[in-house]
Amino acid sequence: MSETGDKASGAVFCRGESMRPLFRPGDRIAFVPCRAEKLRRGDVILFTPPAQTERVVHRVISTGPGGILTRGDANPCRDTGEVRQEQIVGRAVTVERKGRLIPVRGGLAGRLSVACIRTLCRCDHLASYVLYPCYRALARSGLFRVLLPPALRPRVVTFERDGAREMQLVLGRRIIGRRSAGAGRWTIRRPFRLFVDEQALP
Repeated sequence: MSETGDKASGAVFCRGESMRPLFRPGDRIAFVPCRAEKLRRGDVILFTPPAQTERVVHRVISTGPGGILTRGDANPCRDTGEVRQEQIVGRAVTVERKGRLIPVRGGLAGRLSVACIRTLCRCDHLASYVLYPCYRALARSGLFRVLLPPALRPRVVTFERDGAREMQLVLGRRIIGRRSAGAGRWTIRRPFRLFVDEQALP
């Protein structure tokens, strides 16, 4: 998960998806300075990967004399390369979302929460595999789009980010889909595809 931030305040703003559902784009993540030897498996850290300028917030999956290995909660594989003390900015302690302050669990509690999330994701993928044909057929039928009042129908919002154009699909106050710059197609969250006419999207 990449971020933009205000180093002086000890906080960064999330703009990536690799730590979902713990962090979501727009979340404000507070961190504190830390020493590599004090970190535990399951802690969430802010660091600058080797040969990169963009900082990353990922979870510690292994510690040792050679360095620290990390992985995004939503990523299938661990990050390449080891993180060393000089690359670590701090350890995440809280996340602010819509005015709520939520503690960031580290150590054993963090590892258990990730294990639960990944188990739920596997169950979700299995259910999706079984139910996807029905879901796709309902989405193509347009039945739910007809039932949705025009004032509540999804709308497309376009904005510039780092010199590139990104589009988001918004339903009420909820972001239900994205199309990043250079992406060939839209990514739409379930079950909102039922309310979207994909053929009409830019």
